[in-house]
Amino acid sequence: MGGTTETTTIPGFAGEVVTPDHPAYDAARAIWNAMHDRRPALIARATSAADVAAAIRHARAHDLPIAVRGGGHSMPGHSVCDEGLVIDLRALDDVAVDADARTATVGGGALLGELDRATQAHGLVVPAGVVSHTGVGGLTLGGGVGRLMRRFGLTIDSLLGAEVVTADGDVLTASATSHPELFWGLRGGGGNFGVVTSFTFACHPLREVLILGMFHPADRARAVLERGRDAMADPAAPDALLWTSFLRQAPPLPWMPEELVGTPGIMSLIEWTGDRAEGEALLSSLRDEPAPAASSLDLWPFLEIQTLTDEIFAHGQRTYIKAGYATALTDGLIEALLAAAARIVSPLSQIEILAQGGAIARVDADATAYPHRDAAWLVNLPAMWRDPAEDAREIAWTRESYASLVPHLTGGTYVNFMAGDEEGAAAAGTGAHARTLRRLAAVKATYDPNNVFALNQNVRPAGAPAPPPAPPA
Repeated sequence: MGGTTETTTIPGFAGEVVTPDHPAYDAARAIWNAMHDRRPALIARATSAADVAAAIRHARAHDLPIAVRGGGHSMPGHSVCDEGLVIDLRALDDVAVDADARTATVGGGALLGELDRATQAHGLVVPAGVVSHTGVGGLTLGGGVGRLMRRFGLTIDSLLGAEVVTADGDVLTASATSHPELFWGLRGGGGNFGVVTSFTFACHPLREVLILGMFHPADRARAVLERGRDAMADPAAPDALLWTSFLRQAPPLPWMPEELVGTPGIMSLIEWTGDRAEGEALLSSLRDEPAPAASSLDLWPFLEIQTLTDEIFAHGQRTYIKAGYATALTDGLIEALLAAAARIVSPLSQIEILAQGGAIARVDADATAYPHRDAAWLVNLPAMWRDPAEDAREIAWTRESYASLVPHLTGGTYVNFMAGDEEGAAAAGTGAHARTLRRLAAVKATYDPNNVFALNQNVRPAGAPAPPPAPPA
């Protein structure tokens, strides 16, 4: 691919087409990760599945690469492309909630904040991410980790069906009974199989989250991680309990004293979504030892906590990421984490250690295209910074830190936490990971045999030749 087109119209397309001479072009092509400054030939602002089908047919007729944009949060910048066609789904942002059936039908361009506001009007939630300006579509297709996952499962575990526009321009409904292999692949396989214009989710009742926030200086980080390891390894650990720790400089949060902001250490968010009295007793006991330099135990309205870190992860910053899974926080892994944390320079960079298990682990590894059901922890290294002059330093920190962690990880990674330069489409690993990748390749061969949707964490169709080696980074 990589051709050009002289036309500024798309046959059968009812939405707006933005070209490089359009006054809105620069704003329309800007995405969340400022590292990626790409110039598409056309941006097609779709208003329906029919528009999406028309855009796909036009791109294929003119040999244009296709990028699909929802929230624009793709870490490797797959939401936009050079000299191609961007299908912008943001106009497809409707959220319809059936409170009696506890379901939500969500447009493919909706943001998490739009989903949260619609469901919370009925005291309901869809388990999803934690930054409200993230796109529902990209987050869901990668699996969907977030603060409710131990209680209600991943986002994909609440997905009931999806409307999908394929590479041939067909509009399909994928569910457990209609195109079931496509439905399987959509649940964790990324954007490999088509453009999802609508999702239908099961909803769950929840209005508030009890959160213990703590910050400890760096010399107490080992003790904190050991405490978290013990708490989450307990077979009696309730699904309502989630432990997340961040090795980083203290960020400016409402409960963080100003004099601590910028101090290297470990911040932990220990969250509870069950009975309030039980949660207060449990979280209070977890605050006792080691004693934090700052802490807060508060009941948060769900909508409020879902926007708390929006500014920390604001648009226009630069980011590069690596991630992996661990079956346990072993002493060796903790040692490697602390060594990597000691090399953090940017006040925005961090190492996130996020507990899994609970409802996630009760889904069979082969039931969806998310094979990491047996992992106890997800370890995420998102470097973030603002000055392009710091690119080399931050990318090197991420790569070197991740390399030091690899001996302690399971193999494989989370689709939504990939930088785009990993070896192998899904960094498949072994066992369930390898089975998943083989099955994804078969689904790809059925629904996108020509790899029209290649700008993603790409899975090559079964039987397709391997691509040439990527040039050195």
